[in-house]
Amino acid sequence: MTKDESQFYKPEEEIFHNDGREERLLEFIRAHPDYNDMQGSPEKILAAIDQYGRTTDFLMNVGKEKGKIVAEDLIPRFKPDLMVELGGYVGYSALLFGAALKRSGGRKYLSLEASSKFAAISSSLIELAGLDDIVEIRIGPCRESLRKLRQSHSTGVVDVFFIDHAKVEYVNDLKLCEELMLVGPGTTVIADNVISPGAPDYLEYVRSPTSEKIAKFQREKLSPLSDKTKDTSFGDPYLVYETTLIDSFEPTGEPDSLEVSSCLRIEAH
Repeated sequence: MTKDESQFYKPEEEIFHNDGREERLLEFIRAHPDYNDMQGSPEKILAAIDQYGRTTDFLMNVGKEKGKIVAEDLIPRFKPDLMVELGGYVGYSALLFGAALKRSGGRKYLSLEASSKFAAISSSLIELAGLDDIVEIRIGPCRESLRKLRQSHSTGVVDVFFIDHAKVEYVNDLKLCEELMLVGPGTTVIADNVISPGAPDYLEYVRSPTSEKIAKFQREKLSPLSDKTKDTSFGDPYLVYETTLIDSFEPTGEPDSLEVSSCLRIEAH
């Protein structure tokens, strides 16, 4: 595993998003000398986004290092028909993974993004790349979008999930996907940033043996101290994951990893 230090993004600041940098990124791309060549070229758009991240402002993208693992190894290996990401931001992962999905024969890449502003930027870049035939952006709160997805995708599981939104929501939203039966045998869940900034409760959940998950499920569901006003999911503790940590780097060069968890079967009740 090596990293190209010449390709590092600027360091992450205390305020690192939603301060105008996303709009400035779109202006940067539209004024770029290679803009005409970006038409129909996800690769050239991604290169311009990385250039902006290196020279102007940090961007909270998956980046080249981890992105390459997903696009060049995992998507060709799993060959998903339907891939869904939680947290789209400005479209970097949708561009990179949507193009890889298209090459591997997949049908649809859904990007769930809470911010209408970020989704508009992402949509512009997806259209420029010529991927709007396969990439669809759905705007709204993540859990609401997941429930709507179950309605529109009425049967069967999602082939691959890419989780890259608020780290504190990873476990609760995975459990919702389990309850909605969007995750089941045949699904692979790829979680970003499990080391930096980290998602220890998520790692504990996907790595726990079924017996521990069942015991915790029963305690939480029956606990009189549970906050019934919160949109809390309890998941399906009988789902069995084979999970692997893949080490890599953040765009800034900070060590990070992807957790790749394949749901293999349902443990007998």
